[in-house]
Amino acid sequence: MKEKNINTTEYIKIIKESPEKKKSYIFFGFSVFVMIILIAFAIRPTILTITRINKEIKEKSTVNSLLKKKIETLSELDKQYATERKNFDNLELIFPADGNFSLFMSNIDAVAARNGFALMAVNFDNYKGDSFNVATKVLVPKAVRLSIKGKDSNLINLLRDLEALPMYPVVESVSFSTQRDKDNLNSFSLNLRIYNIENNNFYK
Repeated sequence: MKEKNINTTEYIKIIKESPEKKKSYIFFGFSVFVMIILIAFAIRPTILTITRINKEIKEKSTVNSLLKKKIETLSELDKQYATERKNFDNLELIFPADGNFSLFMSNIDAVAARNGFALMAVNFDNYKGDSFNVATKVLVPKAVRLSIKGKDSNLINLLRDLEALPMYPVVESVSFSTQRDKDNLNSFSLNLRIYNIENNNFYK
């Protein structure tokens, strides 16, 4: 039998076309296909889940930081309230929510006497003036008319003391009588603007 010489090119071709080599290619191709399937249906959802969890962690960290800042702010406000609590308690007397102007009345009598005036009458009414045009959320102006008797020379000091009261009254007009009494005292009528709160449950 005659031997046939096989060169290198033919040998490589035979190897490539061998059944074992074909099986190897098929196995490799199948492995790649399985990897693609795993990435598409197993690894990808896992990656998406990890990404979602990381996002939720960041969001919760942000919310936690905001809550921490709010707690710190509330704690600071609580400390300030504890310091100013007495002043807050006095607000109910300065701006009453039930029309009880007892603090105003007691101060008016003292201020008038200190400046040499006799307080004759005090009248409260709804404010109908047009000099107050500031929009406020809770404060409502009220009109007060004071009838007093005293010396003209003491009037300026009286007006200054009235507007320095803690209720922040505003003197809107002053009128006086041209006739004096036997003690040479004059009668004056003062129109003031003070403030109250119409909501009765404001301080509750």
